[in-house]
This record gives sequence, C-alpha cells and structure tokens, in this order.
Amino acid sequence: MKTKILKRQCYFISLTILLLFGCSKFLDEKPDAALSVPETLEDLDQLMHNESPINRSFPSLMESGSDDYYVKSNVLKSRNEAEQLIYSWTISLERTDLASWNSPYNAIMIANIVLEGLDRIKGGSVEERDRIRGEALFARAFAFYYLAQIFCLPYDAQNKSNDLGLPLRTSSDFAVTFERATMGETYDFIITDLSEAIRLLPEKARFKSWPSKAAANALMARLYLVMGNYKKSNEFATNALSYNKTLLDYNTINKELKIPFAVGHDEIIYYAFCSNGYLLAANRSFVPKELYFLYHEDDLRRELFFTVGGTGDILFKGNYDGVGGSYFAGMAIDELYLIRAECEIREGETERGLTFLNTLLKSRFKKGSYTEIKNLNGEQALNLALLERRKELLRRGVRWTDLRRLAGEDSTIRYRKADDGEENTEYKFELKKASYVYPIPEKILNMYPYRQNALN
Repeated sequence: MKTKILKRQCYFISLTILLLFGCSKFLDEKPDAALSVPETLEDLDQLMHNESPINRSFPSLMESGSDDYYVKSNVLKSRNEAEQLIYSWTISLERTDLASWNSPYNAIMIANIVLEGLDRIKGGSVEERDRIRGEALFARAFAFYYLAQIFCLPYDAQNKSNDLGLPLRTSSDFAVTFERATMGETYDFIITDLSEAIRLLPEKARFKSWPSKAAANALMARLYLVMGNYKKSNEFATNALSYNKTLLDYNTINKELKIPFAVGHDEIIYYAFCSNGYLLAANRSFVPKELYFLYHEDDLRRELFFTVGGTGDILFKGNYDGVGGSYFAGMAIDELYLIRAECEIREGETERGLTFLNTLLKSRFKKGSYTEIKNLNGEQALNLALLERRKELLRRGVRWTDLRRLAGEDSTIRYRKADDGEENTEYKFELKKASYVYPIPEKILNMYPYRQNALN
C-alpha cells in the first residue's frame, strides 16, 4: 500500500514537471513506467479535477486581440516585442504567445492520459467511468476549440478542406507526431468529442468547475455559432437552457463591491478563466470611453461592470469569474440567451429573437425602467443583438471570435490606443486574413515540423 501511494505521488510530480516544462529534456529521459502511469480511477479523477491546468489556464491571446481595452503607452513600451506586436495588431511572425499554445495542449495531454487510462484500468461503476470519460472529452474539445480560434483562420465552410487546422493529438506520448489537420477535420473532431461528452456527462455536475450536459451543449452552441450554422447553434443553446434558464437579477447585486459577481454564481454553467496576460490585468487595461457610453444610464451593467477612476479612466470590474482574472473562459446562461436571439433573427424569426433579448435586458435594467424593444426589421434586430453581445459578454473571450466570424459582414475599421495623457498612439486593425490568426510560436516549430500560418 505504501509503495502504491509513493508511485502515485511520483506520478503526479512527474506530470507537474511535464506541464511546467513541456516536451524538453524531461521527455528525453523518460521516467520509470511505474512512476508515470496512473493506476486507479481515483488517479484519473484527480487529474481531471486539477483546476490549475483544466479550469484556470486558458490562453490570453483569446482576449488580447479584442478591441474592448487599451493600455497606457508607458506600460506598453515596457513590455517585450511580442506583446507590443500583439497589442498593436502588427502582422508578424513574432506576434504570438507560447503559453497560449502550451496551456491548451497541456489540458489536451491530461485528457489523453485519462482516456488512455480508462481503456487500461478496470473496475468502478458505469456511471463513474462515463463521467470521467465525458469530462476528458469535454476538456479536450474545449482546448481544441480555443486553439482553433487563435491559431487557425476563421472558419470557412467553402475552404474547410484546404485551410489549415490543428495537430489533433490523441496520444499522451509526445514522441508521436501529428501533422496539422484541415480546418474541416479539426471542427469535426471537436464536434465528435462534444457529442460523446453530451451522452456521457451527468445532467448536473457536483461542482461548477466540472462539466455537465448543459456545459457541453453550451459549448456546442458556441462552436456552431462560430461555424455559421445558426440552426444547429440554436438547437444546442435550447438544449443547454433546458437544464437551467434562470438569469441573475442585476438589481440584487451590490454595485459597491470591488468584484460584484460571486465565484460560481447562479448564471455560471461551467467555471473557467484565464489567469495570465500582463496587459489584460485590471489595473493596467482600461475600457474605451466610446464603449462605456453605449450603456444607458438605467442599465445596471454600467455600474456593475465598470469603475470610473479619478483621472476619468474606466476600469472593468464585472468579471464573471468572481476573482478578477484576465477573462472568464467558461459558459454562462446569459450567453445562451444571446445566441438564441441572434440565431432566431438570422433564421427569420425576428420577433422571437427579440423576445430573448428583452428577457435578458429586463434583468439588467433598474426595476421598472426597461422598455421592451419591438417592431424592428431583421437588419435592425440583428445589429441590436450583436451590439448586446458586445455589451453583455465583455471579458468573456468571445469578442475575438465575433470579430473573426463577422469579418465578412462588418467592414468597420477598428483602432486601439496607447494613451497616457501625453502620448496618444493609435493602432489600426487591418482587415485581412492574417489579422485574424496568430502565428504558431517558433519554439513549437523547432520541435515539430508544422506548417506555419501565412502572413498575407
């Protein structure tokens, strides 16, 4: 028994080293097999419920490219070249972030270890084994989803067989090489994992950091929205809301709190966040005033999401993670209302779409102050739905995907500043393919012969 415990401890130490240092010298000297293989279902369970790599290490690049924040020029100048290139939207091979590649692939590695372990380890109830497998498939799908939004071009149904996708790692052995799949194969892989996760996961998870059927349906709705399949997106959003559709009443939330939203509050379906990204930190990133003034004076989000500093700078405080991370990376009920609204409108059901918008917004305005929106044509309603997505889902890791998927519909030239009161540098977002995808980090290309993303 003592030997077994020691082996298990050594295994987790080995895995921690691997997560920290990736496939470097540690992999060249493979540890004893007895120390590197999980032995029990409890081992697999612990791997899936390690929140640091699974729930708290989402890629900062998912939010870094959005147009919802700016920093002071003196702060920007103090950062390394890669961060300055990312912030200024400069198309360059150096405009990338190694952690935004490694963190999702670490989660994928853990998921693969667990899936391999389930094929090898016997025992346990059917329900326990199904839950663990479903959690691993969900974690792998979520990680690949984020990677696809960062390191692949925006989804294009016409070119999905030609555009580059991701290396779809299905083995925990880093000695096994995977070429980049096509975009179509990448999205099909994510859909397959999520479909199986929906079948296996419980209706209600013990903790919100554990996935459920609602979480997997919600992620599928987000995925199909990115793909432009509005019928499927609406279908899965409907499925997710069938488990819980209750919105927070913002009138009941204390606006005086530094972070008004509690950890794991009632709207959260799946709890996850990004804990890195220097320029995204609350005390360094500011909200553009033109975005702040989009909120009506009776809109409670204006006070719950923002703090106006003494210098007039506007800081974001409405983190849905409840801890003030760089952004909330999980799934929440309000996003599903917005998905349903947009999809219904795009499918020609304008009034039905407005019903979802009105239900959401009524819970966001001061009691008795909200006037329902009616009698809009399809274009007006769609524009409103997209505007409310931006206002409601601030710092949720979705603005970047919206900029990508709406590129063909919205030709607005976007700018970002680096303003310290003395110097006001303005950066322009170029409306070309290379603006919407990040290069694979050079360190990764030195280890694996992946094809690099084009700069044009």
